[in-house]
Amino acid sequence: MSAVRRGRWLVVAGSPFLPAQDGGEREHLGFVRAAVDTGRMAGLVVPVDPDPAAVGREDDLDAIRELVAPAPLFTTGRRRGLVSALHPRTPYVVASRPCPPDLLPRVRAQVPDADGVVVFAHKSTAIGRVLAEGLGLPAVLRQHNLEGPYHRALAAAARPPRSWAVALEALRIDRDERRLEHSSWLRGIADIAADDARTRASRSAVPVRHVPTFALGAGDLVTDRPWAPAGEPVVVFVGSLQVGTNHDALAWFAEHVWPRVREELPTARWQVVGRAPTDAVRALVARTPGAELHPDVPDPGVYLRRAAVAVNPSVSGSGVNIKVVEYLATGIPVVSTVRGQAGLGTTPGRDLRASDDPGEFAHHVLALLRSPGLARELGAAGRAAALRLLDVGPGLDVLDELLHPAPAVPAATTHHRAGATREGSRDDS
Repeated sequence: MSAVRRGRWLVVAGSPFLPAQDGGEREHLGFVRAAVDTGRMAGLVVPVDPDPAAVGREDDLDAIRELVAPAPLFTTGRRRGLVSALHPRTPYVVASRPCPPDLLPRVRAQVPDADGVVVFAHKSTAIGRVLAEGLGLPAVLRQHNLEGPYHRALAAAARPPRSWAVALEALRIDRDERRLEHSSWLRGIADIAADDARTRASRSAVPVRHVPTFALGAGDLVTDRPWAPAGEPVVVFVGSLQVGTNHDALAWFAEHVWPRVREELPTARWQVVGRAPTDAVRALVARTPGAELHPDVPDPGVYLRRAAVAVNPSVSGSGVNIKVVEYLATGIPVVSTVRGQAGLGTTPGRDLRASDDPGEFAHHVLALLRSPGLARELGAAGRAAALRLLDVGPGLDVLDELLHPAPAVPAATTHHRAGATREGSRDDS
């Protein structure tokens, strides 16, 4: 079997990803590092805000430029505001990332060797389409979620009037996503979750493949700082605390699971760690006995490495929970809902514990808190699963195959070869 053709890619990111502070940014960073390390990075396009601090961002473009060098970094302007929000056809997340007229000639001049475009987010498809069509290159879209259902979940978690605006955006995103699945400029779509890939493949005219997360390539959790529990009954949750789906998870755990744990183990503590907690998250933690909020800490991994059990009580949203990959990479034992570990290729019962029943979820947490030996065994199995996920080579190969599929072998040639093989077998006998 011939080796997979290794291409040179023009990569279009969704936004600046350094510093990498959430799962999506770590996914971007891991992919870019992998593309650079394997010689596939021909150039990188990143939409940016003219004043990141004004919209609560801390973008480090110099670090991104250094990461991809000697490949060039191209930046395009974000267009936030009412005009983008009221675009009659295009969702705001896409309309706010337009392709400037000068980008195509700049890319053509500076990246003459690119043979494919990888659009690493639905948000940047307007830019990706202009570049793919203008340069005459095949393109692949990396999808982090089924975006329509994901945004409907965000709408359900919000309150009016915000929920109405998000629901309208979810409808436009869903329509745009369906158009992309039947577009002529895309050669393929690569979904991060296996379940999402199956759903999309059933309705898409564009080829769809499952390509697991690249997030583990973004850090050193696996190699440098393994799990070292402090010996106390501490349960930890780490995540972006301004995200509606994480608030849903925290609320479910606080209401349905944590009281059962505390009833049997009153000394248990629950640490909620992450950036930008909303007022609702602060109030939830404040009224939950034994819960502690640790906002905007420099290194959330410190809490993961010192706690006894990590929980991922995800009850809404879609796609892959990248936080679970990071939990597993640390070596801490993990208890998740079934939804929370879907699409990772992990095996519940072997690599982690998983249940959607609050009583069973609490039982798993208590068993791991009470049995250090069981916790070490499960943590080691989860760490081994994360090490398997660390191999991003097969995922890169799938993107190459989508961009440049191998030519089909003519049927006559296939029959001739099959006949020759049969004749050779008879002669050998």
